[in-house]
Amino acid sequence: MPDDNKQDWLRPRSPANLPTTSAPPAGGPKPPSPPPPEINLRTMKSDLESLKETGGSAPAPKPFTPPELKKEFALPPPPPKITPAEFGEPKKTEAPKIEEETAGTGKKKKLAVWLGSLIVVVGAGLAGYYLIFPLLFPPQAPPPTPAVTQPPITEAPVAAVPLAETAPAKNPHQSLLTASDSSASAELAAINLDSLTAALKEKSQSASPNTLTEVALSDANGQLLSSSVLNALLPEISPEAIKNLFEDDFTAALYADTNGSWPAYILKLKTEASQVEAQTEINKLESSLNLANLFLENPGTPNSAGFKTGQANGAATRYLTFAKQGAGLNIAWSGDKLIISTSYNGLKKVLVNL
Repeated sequence: MPDDNKQDWLRPRSPANLPTTSAPPAGGPKPPSPPPPEINLRTMKSDLESLKETGGSAPAPKPFTPPELKKEFALPPPPPKITPAEFGEPKKTEAPKIEEETAGTGKKKKLAVWLGSLIVVVGAGLAGYYLIFPLLFPPQAPPPTPAVTQPPITEAPVAAVPLAETAPAKNPHQSLLTASDSSASAELAAINLDSLTAALKEKSQSASPNTLTEVALSDANGQLLSSSVLNALLPEISPEAIKNLFEDDFTAALYADTNGSWPAYILKLKTEASQVEAQTEINKLESSLNLANLFLENPGTPNSAGFKTGQANGAATRYLTFAKQGAGLNIAWSGDKLIISTSYNGLKKVLVNL
């Protein structure tokens, strides 16, 4: 085939059906894209078909459009119809609202809701643990530990050793005198008139004139009881009454002068006892027929006038004189103390030393 024909069909040609491009009118719609250019290709198949059709003349190229170009250059839909009224005012286009502030506020609200929910949940949990749980499940004390019992230990019998007898506590003694010229003690084997008289006579042998000697009278049990001594001297006196009114401890003394030795007895009233009742009980002495027992020697005949009221060192007394010189029974009270003296001078000596 001639080379001119070959060069002619190989030279690219502009498609005759493509319109010329021109600038779109200002402000108008954009015209659609032009259709894809027509591409003429020669293949062996197309050449054989061309030879059959033309009887041996030069084959003519056939237009060919690739499928990809058909899809890419598909015609767009027709443009919307624009009326002249739409050219009056430009359409206002609203810009998309920026929701940054709204989004930030929403996040804060969500955070606050989450924090509030968390606080409520934690508070409810603590209240349930510390308030409700102890009420529903109070603590229970652990069961007591079982006592471990030791098997009894058998020991060899030990011979019993008799305990030494404890000596009974002796009756204490505290003098009711603040002072005396001398002191002595006498232990009696028995509490009776003869034992008392003998013990006091013995102690009077060493007494000096115009002196007061305290004599502590005791037995195996300690200081003699006031109720026992008065009952031994004057059987008319009830020992129970004396024991209820006066303390057990008492003080015995001897006053010595040129006429002899004269016993004196000092008793203290109990705190809970009545002094009036005690005076009534002691007044019974005035009718006793055994008043001579209070003296170490026979005092002689008592004054027929009986007891009289007097005073010694400012203390009221009841007294009875006897025939013997210096003998006189005196009964006086000094506060809560009762003094029974067989000598008036002896009574005054005692009152000075109480």
